[in-house]
Amino acid sequence: MYMYTDKYTVRPGDTLSNIAQRFSLLTYRQILRVNRDILNPDLIYPGQVINIPRLTPMSTYVVRSQDTLSSIIYNYNRDHIEIYGAPITMDEVLAYNPMIGDPNLIYVGMIIYMPEIL
Repeated sequence: MYMYTDKYTVRPGDTLSNIAQRFSLLTYRQILRVNRDILNPDLIYPGQVINIPRLTPMSTYVVRSQDTLSSIIYNYNRDHIEIYGAPITMDEVLAYNPMIGDPNLIYVGMIIYMPEIL
């Protein structure tokens, strides 16, 4: 599991949308990105434990020519692994960047949010 997530136990009446609002996330899709086992966002149940992306200090990266999301993550992980002992994954980056619908479609000038390395 990713170090920038919290666990949450679903309560009766919860939906992914209201859980996302409760945790100040932009969209329920951020929750889906770190819970690949949730196949239908309308089917969650009380007692289910899900991961919630934790709001952390963010740094920004501006996409340059020839960048791919994979290369950005690879370069970011050189420092991240040294400090935290674990890499950040594509799914985790996508959870912090819900505006990226397809990780293969980023463009020059786009701003990518990454957890700040403290």
